Amino acid sequence: MRTTAVFGASSLVFFLLAGTSLGNGAHSQVDIGRHHADAQAGYNAPAGIARTESRVGEVSLGRGLAIGYGPGGISLSHSIGLSGRVLGGAHNFQLSVGPNGTHVGRSGVVTAGGNTRVIAGGDTSSGPGRPQGGNFATGFGRRTEAWSQSRVGARRRHPSLRR
Repeated sequence: MRTTAVFGASSLVFFLLAGTSLGNGAHSQVDIGRHHADAQAGYNAPAGIARTESRVGEVSLGRGLAIGYGPGGISLSHSIGLSGRVLGGAHNFQLSVGPNGTHVGRSGVVTAGGNTRVIAGGDTSSGPGRPQGGNFATGFGRRTEAWSQSRVGARRRHPSLRR
């Protein structure tokens, strides 16, 4: 019992310290199938919003939106997906703008036949150092097409502006 409490407390301290040093971040993910829908969203910033919605029915739907902002910039992550009897699809988009550059990422998946479960998500952050992020997408049907793109534009300081 005591070991669990110490481990939990040290994990919380590490999480809080890591979150404050990383700047502004946002993440979202959807996991949608014929009989289930799950959406997650969150931010790691001084301020922000996170919203999720999911519905299960003949066509299951889920979406997650997170925006984190503060002095180090702004980060946005949005995921949306749906799944029906013969077709499923999901998409994710991330954007971070900070003092050291930008990160833009997106991913998507379409699946058909059999299991129409789809999963898509990603995260992005700005703050000290280069902006960063990643995204993913996968499907479980007989025919699945997935793609992912990510781009970082780091800001370079002009030599005459160095302090």
